[in-house]
Amino acid sequence: MNGKEKEEQKCDRTGDRQHIQEHLANERTFLSWIRTAVAILAFGFVIEKFSFYLRLLEWQAGMVTAPSRGSAAYLGIGSSVMAGLVVVLAAVRYRQTRCQINEGTYRHSLTADMLLAAMLLLVTVLVIIYLLRTPVPL
Repeated sequence: MNGKEKEEQKCDRTGDRQHIQEHLANERTFLSWIRTAVAILAFGFVIEKFSFYLRLLEWQAGMVTAPSRGSAAYLGIGSSVMAGLVVVLAAVRYRQTRCQINEGTYRHSLTADMLLAAMLLLVTVLVIIYLLRTPVPL
């Protein structure tokens, strides 16, 4: 058995009674990240579809010549990509924490938390910009 296989086997060892609470807490944290990703994805979907609906109403009312893809579509796509990145980050962090718990060498990662905060801040800024640039119907 080589070193990598040995390390994998060590990381997969989750049955130790002394670590059960830590593993359960790690799973709860992972599920929180997944809920955050689902919320970002749903938010992007709702913004894009609602914006399309409004553009369609404008087209039907004769206010525009054709319903075009607006900036909300890009905001929705960007939110979807960001949700995918949050899922990847959550999975990597979950696996890393799992191995550290089993080895008894847990080290908190500020980087993962700051990445998530930065992504959510980016979505917030983009939504604010979108809302400021969207004309108010009279």
